[in-house]
Amino acid sequence: MLAPLVLPFQITFAAFAVLWCVGALTLQKPKRIAWLTLAAVLLFIPSCVGVMALVDLQRYGRFDYASASDIPDDGYIELPAPATDITLYRNGAGHWAKFTIDTPSLRSWIDERRSLRPDLNQHHDDDEWLSTASDRQRPDLLELNKQIFGNRFPDTGWTYGPSMLQVHVSRSDRGGGYTVWHVPSTGDSYISAGYW
Repeated sequence: MLAPLVLPFQITFAAFAVLWCVGALTLQKPKRIAWLTLAAVLLFIPSCVGVMALVDLQRYGRFDYASASDIPDDGYIELPAPATDITLYRNGAGHWAKFTIDTPSLRSWIDERRSLRPDLNQHHDDDEWLSTASDRQRPDLLELNKQIFGNRFPDTGWTYGPSMLQVHVSRSDRGGGYTVWHVPSTGDSYISAGYW
């Protein structure tokens, strides 16, 4: 997805447009305007990369919030409104988060998210919320779930526990959506989202 490139491109284009206009107004000779235009064309991509590096320092990385209402609304981050103690990792392709929420509130939010695209979420039922710890502690499944969890949350230090419930929400027929892991006894929840 090219969405992360749009803002740096717009900033760089606007900056070069302003500089070119100022240069064109102050430099009367056509030769100087030609050099200014050539310099703008040659420097556009390196400048865009530099602007992108600066912008990415502000919009990507780790962020901590007390509640979901503290998260700036950008149209991409979807977390339950009652979520608290949020640790959010953002990148250009998605986000990961750890937060605390009670099971009924999380379940209500998951059902609401699934109802937005019922055509993509028909395969879910109440059994996923009722699976027992013994189902999740089978050695083959336990190792697989640990591996999946570790791959979804690299470099966070978060660990998989056998008491975690795992639910999926599909938001796009291109594969976008998220997976939520939830520990009912503590309310600790983890979300791995891919943008669509």
